[in-house]
Amino acid sequence: MVQTVLLLNNTYQPLRLIALPRALTLLFSGKAEVVETRPGRAIATVNRALPRPSVIVLKRYVHVPQRHATWSRRGVLMRDHYTCQYCGARMSHRDATVDHVVPQWLCRETGQPASTWTNTVASCRACQARKGGRAIHEAGMHFFDPNFEPKIPRTSYLVLTSEILPEWRQYIQV
Repeated sequence: MVQTVLLLNNTYQPLRLIALPRALTLLFSGKAEVVETRPGRAIATVNRALPRPSVIVLKRYVHVPQRHATWSRRGVLMRDHYTCQYCGARMSHRDATVDHVVPQWLCRETGQPASTWTNTVASCRACQARKGGRAIHEAGMHFFDPNFEPKIPRTSYLVLTSEILPEWRQYIQV
């Protein structure tokens, strides 16, 4: 099993998980510093034992291009917590649907993309059938939460491939 280390930019923004050997290379070359160590773990060298790093921070800022979340049905359902945005009902993965607030046919007519983060919401099958291919106001419907506005999900885009260690939690908003 490969030991992973959380790599932070010098602004303490999480960048990625890296393998322990790569983390040690960054540390020994002076490009990074240890922020958190794994309790009870050590790396044995010829002369001494070093605490095993768990979180390291780069000494210099690395520019990361702005990334955008790719739209997906699963992403919309997760963003809306599997809750119908019209009636407030909790749904299972199997019963949940995604509704286009502005109908797809109208988006095609106006030349706008239909499946976007700001045009889709989680919906139960009953509300989906009631709304049909009409706009929300034409169907006489409204959002369960009057302040709800579909939006792009807030994510850090850090894909975690292993368990989240306790010492990482203050740096990663999950």
